[in-house]
Amino acid sequence: MRSGLFNNVTTRVLSALLMGLLFVVIGGNVYRYINDRHDTKEAVLSTINEDIAFEGMIIRDETVITYNNADIISYSYADGSKVSKGDTIAKIFSSEENASASGRLEKTEQDIELLRKAQNPGTTAYVQPESISRKIDDAYKLMISAVNDGNYGDIKAQKNELLLDMDIYDIISGSVTDYNVRIAELEAEAARLRQQSESAKAVITAPSTGYFVSYCDGYEDTLKQADAASLTKADIERMIAEAADRQKSVPDSYVGKMFSDYRSIIAGVINTDPRVTQDQRLKLSSDFSDTLYDVTVISCTDAGDGKSVLLLACDSLDTSLASSRIHSMQLIFDEYSGIKVPRTAIRFQGEEKGVYVILGEDITFKKINVVYEGSDFVLSENTSDDEYLRLYDQILLEVVSEEDVRAANEKKKQLEELPRGKNESDEDTDGDSGSEE
Repeated sequence: MRSGLFNNVTTRVLSALLMGLLFVVIGGNVYRYINDRHDTKEAVLSTINEDIAFEGMIIRDETVITYNNADIISYSYADGSKVSKGDTIAKIFSSEENASASGRLEKTEQDIELLRKAQNPGTTAYVQPESISRKIDDAYKLMISAVNDGNYGDIKAQKNELLLDMDIYDIISGSVTDYNVRIAELEAEAARLRQQSESAKAVITAPSTGYFVSYCDGYEDTLKQADAASLTKADIERMIAEAADRQKSVPDSYVGKMFSDYRSIIAGVINTDPRVTQDQRLKLSSDFSDTLYDVTVISCTDAGDGKSVLLLACDSLDTSLASSRIHSMQLIFDEYSGIKVPRTAIRFQGEEKGVYVILGEDITFKKINVVYEGSDFVLSENTSDDEYLRLYDQILLEVVSEEDVRAANEKKKQLEELPRGKNESDEDTDGDSGSEE
Protein backbone atom coordinates (compact mmCIF):
# COMPACT_ATOMS: atom_id res chain seq x y z
CA MET A 1 0.00 0.00 0.00
CA ARG A 2 2.84 2.37 0.90
CA SER A 3 4.64 1.39 -2.27
CA GLY A 4 1.62 2.19 -4.50
CA LEU A 5 1.09 5.53 -2.78
CA PHE A 6 4.78 6.39 -3.20
CA ASN A 7 4.66 5.56 -6.87
CA ASN A 8 1.61 7.79 -7.40
CA VAL A 9 3.30 10.71 -5.65
CA THR A 10 6.48 10.23 -7.67
CA THR A 11 4.55 10.14 -10.93
CA ARG A 12 2.66 13.32 -10.05
CA VAL A 13 5.87 15.15 -9.09
CA LEU A 14 7.59 14.12 -12.30
CA SER A 15 4.56 15.15 -14.36
CA ALA A 16 4.49 18.54 -12.67
CA LEU A 17 8.21 19.02 -13.30
CA LEU A 18 7.83 18.07 -16.95
CA MET A 19 4.87 20.43 -17.39
CA GLY A 20 6.78 23.24 -15.75
CA LEU A 21 9.80 22.57 -17.95
CA LEU A 22 7.55 22.56 -21.03
CA PHE A 23 6.10 25.94 -20.10
CA VAL A 24 9.62 27.31 -19.56
CA VAL A 25 10.79 26.12 -22.98
CA ILE A 26 7.67 27.39 -24.79
CA GLY A 27 7.75 30.67 -22.89
CA GLY A 28 11.42 31.12 -23.68
CA ASN A 29 10.84 30.55 -27.37
CA VAL A 30 7.92 33.00 -27.40
CA TYR A 31 9.99 35.56 -25.53
CA ARG A 32 12.87 35.18 -27.97
CA TYR A 33 10.47 35.39 -30.94
CA ILE A 34 9.05 38.67 -29.63
CA ASN A 35 12.25 40.21 -28.30
CA ASP A 36 14.95 38.68 -30.50
CA ARG A 37 13.54 38.94 -34.02
CA HIS A 38 16.01 39.12 -36.92
CA ASP A 39 15.71 41.22 -40.05
CA THR A 40 15.75 38.61 -42.83
CA LYS A 41 14.94 38.22 -46.50
CA GLU A 42 14.03 34.93 -48.13
CA ALA A 43 16.34 33.74 -50.90
CA VAL A 44 14.28 33.66 -54.11
CA LEU A 45 15.09 32.99 -57.76
CA SER A 46 15.30 35.98 -60.10
CA THR A 47 15.96 36.42 -63.83
CA ILE A 48 17.57 39.54 -65.28
CA ASN A 49 17.62 40.56 -68.93
CA GLU A 50 18.99 44.08 -69.19
CA ASP A 51 18.01 45.22 -72.66
CA ILE A 52 18.78 48.70 -73.94
CA ALA A 53 15.60 50.42 -75.15
CA PHE A 54 15.72 53.25 -77.68
CA GLU A 55 13.90 54.83 -80.61
CA GLY A 56 15.49 53.59 -83.83
CA MET A 57 15.40 55.26 -87.25
CA ILE A 58 15.70 53.12 -90.41
CA ILE A 59 18.08 54.50 -93.06
CA ARG A 60 18.14 53.09 -96.62
CA ASP A 61 19.06 54.42 -100.06
CA GLU A 62 15.54 54.89 -101.42
CA THR A 63 14.15 55.98 -104.78
CA VAL A 64 10.77 57.69 -104.81
CA ILE A 65 8.09 56.63 -107.31
CA THR A 66 5.81 59.47 -108.37
CA TYR A 67 2.65 59.95 -110.42
CA ASN A 68 1.00 63.31 -111.01
CA ASN A 69 -2.71 63.77 -110.29
CA ALA A 70 -3.07 60.34 -108.68
CA ASP A 71 -6.65 59.77 -107.49
CA ILE A 72 -7.16 56.37 -105.85
CA ILE A 73 -4.12 54.06 -105.69
CA SER A 74 -4.55 50.28 -105.55
CA TYR A 75 -1.28 48.55 -104.63
CA SER A 76 -0.40 45.16 -106.04
CA TYR A 77 2.27 44.17 -103.50
CA ALA A 78 2.69 44.24 -99.73
CA ASP A 79 5.35 46.51 -98.26
CA GLY A 80 8.78 44.92 -98.43
CA SER A 81 7.92 42.65 -101.37
CA LYS A 82 10.59 41.96 -103.96
CA VAL A 83 9.57 43.03 -107.46
CA SER A 84 11.20 42.86 -110.87
CA LYS A 85 11.65 45.68 -113.33
CA GLY A 86 8.40 46.28 -115.21
CA ASP A 87 6.12 44.58 -112.66
CA THR A 88 2.83 46.38 -111.99
CA ILE A 89 3.19 47.72 -108.46
CA ALA A 90 0.07 49.93 -108.42
CA LYS A 91 -2.99 50.95 -110.44
CA ILE A 92 -4.69 54.35 -110.50
CA PHE A 93 -8.50 54.60 -110.34
CA SER A 94 -10.94 57.51 -110.31
CA SER A 95 -12.95 56.26 -107.31
CA GLU A 96 -12.83 53.92 -104.34
CA GLU A 97 -15.67 51.85 -105.83
CA ASN A 98 -13.74 51.21 -109.02
CA ALA A 99 -10.59 50.34 -107.11
CA SER A 100 -12.49 47.93 -104.83
CA ALA A 101 -14.29 46.25 -107.73
CA SER A 102 -11.04 45.85 -109.61
CA GLY A 103 -9.38 44.22 -106.60
CA ARG A 104 -12.27 41.79 -106.10
CA LEU A 105 -12.31 40.99 -109.82
CA GLU A 106 -8.63 40.13 -109.74
CA LYS A 107 -9.17 37.84 -106.74
CA THR A 108 -12.17 36.12 -108.39
CA GLU A 109 -10.23 35.48 -111.60
CA GLN A 110 -7.38 33.93 -109.56
CA ASP A 111 -9.86 31.60 -107.82
CA ILE A 112 -11.28 30.49 -111.18
CA GLU A 113 -7.78 29.76 -112.49
CA LEU A 114 -6.90 27.67 -109.40
CA LEU A 115 -10.08 25.56 -109.65
CA ARG A 116 -9.59 24.92 -113.35
CA LYS A 117 -6.01 23.85 -112.77
CA ALA A 118 -7.02 21.61 -109.84
CA GLN A 119 -9.53 19.59 -111.92
CA ASN A 120 -7.41 19.44 -115.06
CA PRO A 121 -6.75 15.74 -115.88
CA GLY A 122 -3.17 16.59 -116.72
CA THR A 123 -2.76 17.79 -113.10
CA THR A 124 -4.57 14.96 -111.30
CA ALA A 125 -3.79 11.90 -113.42
CA TYR A 126 -0.43 11.02 -111.89
CA VAL A 127 -0.77 12.46 -108.37
CA GLN A 128 -1.03 10.13 -105.35
CA PRO A 129 -3.00 11.17 -102.21
CA GLU A 130 0.08 10.61 -100.01
CA SER A 131 2.30 12.91 -102.05
CA ILE A 132 -0.28 15.70 -102.30
CA SER A 133 -0.92 15.39 -98.56
CA ARG A 134 2.79 16.01 -97.92
CA LYS A 135 2.68 19.01 -100.26
CA ILE A 136 -0.26 20.43 -98.26
CA ASP A 137 1.74 20.09 -95.03
CA ASP A 138 4.79 21.73 -96.59
CA ALA A 139 2.77 24.62 -98.06
CA TYR A 140 1.07 25.20 -94.69
CA LYS A 141 4.42 25.28 -92.86
CA LEU A 142 5.89 27.69 -95.40
CA MET A 143 2.90 30.02 -95.02
CA ILE A 144 3.17 29.98 -91.21
CA SER A 145 6.91 30.62 -91.49
CA ALA A 146 6.25 33.61 -93.76
CA VAL A 147 3.76 35.00 -91.20
CA ASN A 148 6.18 34.51 -88.29
CA ASP A 149 9.05 36.11 -90.24
CA GLY A 150 6.90 39.05 -91.30
CA ASN A 151 7.39 38.23 -95.00
CA TYR A 152 3.84 39.09 -95.90
CA GLY A 153 4.74 39.45 -99.56
CA ASP A 154 5.27 35.68 -99.70
CA ILE A 155 2.00 34.80 -97.99
CA LYS A 156 -0.19 35.34 -101.06
CA ALA A 157 1.85 32.90 -103.15
CA GLN A 158 1.99 30.34 -100.32
CA LYS A 159 -1.75 30.64 -99.75
CA ASN A 160 -2.52 30.06 -103.44
CA GLU A 161 -0.23 27.02 -103.47
CA LEU A 162 -1.96 25.63 -100.39
CA LEU A 163 -5.45 26.16 -101.86
CA LEU A 164 -4.45 24.49 -105.13
CA ASP A 165 -3.04 21.43 -103.35
CA MET A 166 -6.17 21.11 -101.18
CA ASP A 167 -8.44 21.36 -104.26
CA ILE A 168 -6.38 18.68 -106.05
CA TYR A 169 -6.55 16.42 -102.98
CA ASP A 170 -10.38 16.68 -102.90
CA ILE A 171 -10.50 15.59 -106.57
CA ILE A 172 -8.13 12.59 -106.36
CA SER A 173 -9.56 11.41 -103.03
CA GLY A 174 -13.08 11.41 -104.45
CA SER A 175 -14.47 14.05 -102.07
CA VAL A 176 -15.66 16.03 -105.10
CA THR A 177 -16.12 15.06 -108.75
CA ASP A 178 -15.33 18.46 -110.27
CA TYR A 179 -15.60 22.20 -109.62
CA ASN A 180 -17.76 23.10 -112.63
CA VAL A 181 -20.66 24.48 -110.57
CA ARG A 182 -18.33 26.62 -108.43
CA ILE A 183 -16.45 27.87 -111.50
CA ALA A 184 -19.74 28.91 -113.13
CA GLU A 185 -20.71 30.87 -109.99
CA LEU A 186 -17.36 32.65 -109.93
CA GLU A 187 -17.53 33.48 -113.64
CA ALA A 188 -20.93 35.11 -113.09
CA GLU A 189 -19.46 37.11 -110.21
CA ALA A 190 -16.51 38.16 -112.39
CA ALA A 191 -18.91 39.38 -115.13
CA ARG A 192 -20.84 41.46 -112.60
CA LEU A 193 -17.60 43.01 -111.25
CA ARG A 194 -16.45 43.90 -114.76
CA GLN A 195 -19.63 45.91 -115.27
CA GLN A 196 -19.12 47.72 -111.94
CA SER A 197 -15.49 48.58 -112.52
CA GLU A 198 -13.68 50.55 -115.13
CA SER A 199 -10.21 50.02 -116.42
CA ALA A 200 -7.43 51.58 -114.43
CA LYS A 201 -6.61 55.15 -115.46
CA ALA A 202 -2.94 54.30 -115.26
CA VAL A 203 -0.61 51.51 -114.29
CA ILE A 204 2.59 52.15 -112.32
CA THR A 205 5.43 49.72 -112.94
CA ALA A 206 8.65 49.07 -111.07
CA PRO A 207 11.52 51.15 -112.52
CA SER A 208 14.05 48.51 -111.48
CA THR A 209 14.41 45.23 -109.63
CA GLY A 210 14.34 45.65 -105.86
CA TYR A 211 12.04 45.99 -102.85
CA PHE A 212 8.84 48.02 -102.88
CA VAL A 213 7.25 50.04 -100.06
CA SER A 214 4.00 51.94 -100.50
CA TYR A 215 4.48 54.70 -97.93
CA CYS A 216 6.70 57.75 -98.02
CA ASP A 217 7.64 60.09 -95.16
CA GLY A 218 9.58 62.87 -96.85
CA TYR A 219 13.07 61.70 -95.83
CA GLU A 220 13.66 59.56 -98.93
CA ASP A 221 15.77 62.19 -100.73
CA THR A 222 17.61 63.58 -97.70
CA LEU A 223 18.41 60.55 -95.52
CA LYS A 224 21.08 58.36 -97.14
CA GLN A 225 23.33 55.64 -95.73
CA ALA A 226 26.48 57.52 -96.72
CA ASP A 227 25.41 60.38 -94.43
CA ALA A 228 24.63 58.19 -91.40
CA ALA A 229 28.07 58.59 -89.82
CA SER A 230 27.68 62.39 -89.73
CA LEU A 231 24.33 62.35 -87.90
CA THR A 232 24.43 64.06 -84.51
CA LYS A 233 22.34 63.40 -81.44
CA ALA A 234 20.29 66.53 -82.24
CA ASP A 235 19.73 65.40 -85.85
CA ILE A 236 18.40 61.99 -84.83
CA GLU A 237 16.19 63.32 -82.05
CA ARG A 238 14.74 65.99 -84.36
CA MET A 239 13.94 63.51 -87.15
CA ILE A 240 12.36 61.05 -84.73
CA ALA A 241 10.21 63.82 -83.22
CA GLU A 242 9.15 65.04 -86.68
CA ALA A 243 8.23 61.53 -87.78
CA ALA A 244 6.25 60.91 -84.61
CA ASP A 245 4.33 64.19 -84.98
CA ARG A 246 3.98 63.84 -88.78
CA GLN A 247 5.59 67.27 -89.18
CA LYS A 248 7.41 66.35 -92.40
CA SER A 249 5.35 67.18 -95.49
CA VAL A 250 5.07 64.56 -98.24
CA PRO A 251 4.25 65.64 -101.81
CA ASP A 252 0.94 64.34 -103.17
CA SER A 253 2.75 62.92 -106.18
CA TYR A 254 4.64 60.36 -104.03
CA VAL A 255 3.02 56.94 -104.47
CA GLY A 256 5.77 54.73 -103.08
CA LYS A 257 9.48 54.01 -103.07
CA MET A 258 11.99 51.31 -103.90
CA PHE A 259 15.42 50.27 -102.70
CA SER A 260 17.74 47.75 -104.26
CA ASP A 261 19.34 46.28 -101.11
CA TYR A 262 17.53 44.98 -98.04
CA ARG A 263 20.46 46.03 -95.85
CA SER A 264 19.68 49.03 -93.67
CA ILE A 265 21.34 51.22 -91.06
CA ILE A 266 19.52 51.84 -87.79
CA ALA A 267 20.36 55.07 -85.98
CA GLY A 268 19.39 55.94 -82.41
CA VAL A 269 20.39 57.70 -79.21
CA ILE A 270 21.01 55.52 -76.16
CA ASN A 271 22.22 55.95 -72.61
CA THR A 272 25.97 55.43 -72.74
CA ASP A 273 26.68 51.79 -71.95
CA PRO A 274 30.15 50.15 -71.90
CA ARG A 275 28.63 46.86 -73.07
CA VAL A 276 28.04 48.31 -76.56
CA THR A 277 31.24 48.18 -78.62
CA GLN A 278 32.16 48.56 -82.27
CA ASP A 279 31.74 45.46 -84.49
CA GLN A 280 29.77 43.71 -81.75
CA ARG A 281 27.06 41.30 -82.98
CA LEU A 282 23.78 41.54 -81.09
CA LYS A 283 20.09 40.70 -81.30
CA LEU A 284 17.51 43.43 -81.85
CA SER A 285 13.77 43.37 -81.20
CA SER A 286 11.12 45.79 -82.42
CA ASP A 287 7.69 46.73 -81.13
CA PHE A 288 6.28 46.00 -84.61
CA SER A 289 7.37 42.36 -84.70
CA ASP A 290 8.12 39.26 -82.61
CA THR A 291 11.18 38.59 -84.78
CA LEU A 292 14.70 38.93 -83.36
CA TYR A 293 16.99 40.58 -85.91
CA ASP A 294 20.75 40.10 -86.17
CA VAL A 295 22.58 43.43 -86.06
CA THR A 296 26.21 44.59 -85.95
CA VAL A 297 27.38 47.71 -84.14
CA ILE A 298 28.86 50.10 -86.72
CA SER A 299 29.71 52.71 -84.11
CA CYS A 300 28.67 53.98 -80.69
CA THR A 301 29.90 57.55 -80.27
CA ASP A 302 29.80 59.52 -77.03
CA ALA A 303 27.50 62.53 -77.47
CA GLY A 304 27.88 63.96 -73.95
CA ASP A 305 25.39 64.16 -71.08
CA GLY A 306 25.57 60.39 -70.65
CA LYS A 307 24.23 59.77 -74.17
CA SER A 308 25.72 58.05 -77.22
CA VAL A 309 24.83 57.99 -80.92
CA LEU A 310 24.36 54.38 -82.00
CA LEU A 311 24.59 53.07 -85.57
CA LEU A 312 23.65 49.46 -86.34
CA ALA A 313 23.87 47.44 -89.56
CA CYS A 314 20.86 45.19 -90.17
CA ASP A 315 20.76 42.61 -92.97
CA SER A 316 17.12 41.63 -92.44
CA LEU A 317 14.01 42.88 -94.17
CA ASP A 318 10.36 42.09 -93.56
CA THR A 319 7.08 43.95 -93.68
CA SER A 320 7.50 45.11 -90.08
CA LEU A 321 10.82 46.85 -90.75
CA ALA A 322 9.63 48.18 -94.10
CA SER A 323 6.33 49.56 -92.81
CA SER A 324 7.71 52.46 -90.77
CA ARG A 325 10.76 54.70 -90.47
CA ILE A 326 10.71 54.88 -86.67
CA HIS A 327 10.50 51.89 -84.31
CA SER A 328 10.73 51.39 -80.56
CA MET A 329 13.61 48.92 -80.29
CA GLN A 330 15.60 46.93 -77.75
CA LEU A 331 19.17 45.68 -77.93
CA ILE A 332 19.12 42.19 -76.44
CA PHE A 333 21.84 41.13 -74.02
CA ASP A 334 22.46 37.86 -72.19
CA GLU A 335 19.89 36.63 -69.68
CA TYR A 336 21.03 35.88 -66.12
CA SER A 337 19.24 33.71 -63.56
CA GLY A 338 20.13 33.11 -59.92
CA ILE A 339 19.28 33.74 -56.27
CA LYS A 340 18.79 37.43 -55.57
CA VAL A 341 20.98 38.76 -52.73
CA PRO A 342 20.84 42.34 -51.41
CA ARG A 343 24.30 43.93 -51.44
CA THR A 344 23.79 45.06 -47.84
CA ALA A 345 23.62 41.40 -46.75
CA ILE A 346 26.97 40.37 -48.25
CA ARG A 347 29.67 39.49 -45.68
CA PHE A 348 33.19 38.03 -45.83
CA GLN A 349 34.92 35.23 -43.97
CA GLY A 350 38.52 35.67 -44.96
CA GLU A 351 38.46 35.86 -48.74
CA GLU A 352 35.14 33.99 -49.01
CA LYS A 353 32.17 36.14 -50.06
CA GLY A 354 28.80 35.08 -48.69
CA VAL A 355 25.86 35.80 -46.41
CA TYR A 356 24.65 34.72 -43.01
CA VAL A 357 21.46 32.68 -42.94
CA ILE A 358 19.36 31.75 -39.94
CA LEU A 359 17.42 28.58 -39.30
CA GLY A 360 15.68 28.59 -35.93
CA GLU A 361 18.42 29.64 -33.51
CA ASP A 362 21.26 28.56 -35.80
CA ILE A 363 23.22 31.28 -37.66
CA THR A 364 25.40 29.96 -40.48
CA PHE A 365 27.70 31.56 -43.03
CA LYS A 366 27.01 30.40 -46.59
CA LYS A 367 29.12 31.24 -49.62
CA ILE A 368 27.72 32.85 -52.77
CA ASN A 369 28.87 32.48 -56.38
CA VAL A 370 28.02 35.76 -58.11
CA VAL A 371 26.80 35.38 -61.71
CA TYR A 372 25.43 38.92 -62.14
CA GLU A 373 25.93 42.26 -60.37
CA GLY A 374 23.19 44.90 -60.21
CA SER A 375 23.28 48.29 -58.57
CA ASP A 376 21.91 47.19 -55.18
CA PHE A 377 21.87 43.40 -55.52
CA VAL A 378 23.72 40.45 -56.99
CA LEU A 379 22.55 37.12 -58.40
CA SER A 380 24.17 34.03 -56.89
CA GLU A 381 24.27 30.69 -58.69
CA ASN A 382 21.35 28.45 -57.76
CA THR A 383 22.98 25.29 -56.42
CA SER A 384 22.18 22.28 -54.24
CA ASP A 385 25.54 22.54 -52.43
CA ASP A 386 24.84 23.14 -48.70
CA GLU A 387 27.99 25.27 -48.40
CA TYR A 388 26.38 27.84 -50.70
CA LEU A 389 23.24 29.94 -50.40
CA ARG A 390 20.23 27.89 -51.42
CA LEU A 391 16.72 28.70 -52.49
CA TYR A 392 14.40 29.77 -49.61
CA ASP A 393 17.23 30.25 -47.10
CA GLN A 394 16.53 33.14 -44.71
CA ILE A 395 19.23 35.74 -45.40
CA LEU A 396 20.20 37.91 -42.43
CA LEU A 397 20.21 41.57 -43.44
CA GLU A 398 21.57 42.89 -40.15
CA VAL A 399 25.26 43.02 -39.30
CA VAL A 400 26.38 39.73 -37.79
CA SER A 401 29.52 39.50 -35.67
CA GLU A 402 31.43 36.45 -34.50
CA GLU A 403 30.00 37.12 -31.05
CA ASP A 404 26.45 36.93 -32.51
CA VAL A 405 27.26 33.58 -34.08
CA ARG A 406 28.78 32.23 -30.84
CA ALA A 407 25.79 33.46 -28.83
CA ALA A 408 23.32 31.85 -31.23
CA ASN A 409 25.22 28.57 -31.17
CA GLU A 410 25.44 28.70 -27.36
CA LYS A 411 21.65 29.14 -27.13
CA LYS A 412 21.21 26.18 -29.43
CA LYS A 413 23.58 24.10 -27.29
CA GLN A 414 21.75 25.05 -24.07
CA LEU A 415 18.42 24.02 -25.55
CA GLU A 416 19.86 20.70 -26.63
CA GLU A 417 21.22 20.07 -23.12
CA LEU A 418 17.95 20.82 -21.26
CA PRO A 419 16.63 17.83 -19.20
CA ARG A 420 14.19 15.76 -21.23
CA GLY A 421 12.45 14.06 -18.22
CA LYS A 422 12.40 10.39 -17.47
CA ASN A 423 11.35 7.83 -20.00
CA GLU A 424 9.19 4.79 -19.40
CA SER A 425 12.09 2.53 -18.50
CA ASP A 426 13.19 5.02 -15.80
CA GLU A 427 9.69 5.06 -14.33
CA ASP A 428 9.61 1.27 -14.26
CA THR A 429 12.93 1.22 -12.37
CA ASP A 430 11.64 3.75 -9.77
CA GLY A 431 8.54 1.69 -9.28
CA ASP A 432 10.56 -1.44 -8.63
CA SER A 433 12.75 0.25 -6.00
CA GLY A 434 9.64 1.57 -4.26
CA SER A 435 8.30 -1.96 -3.97
CA GLU A 436 11.55 -3.17 -2.53
CA GLU A 437 11.39 -0.52 0.21
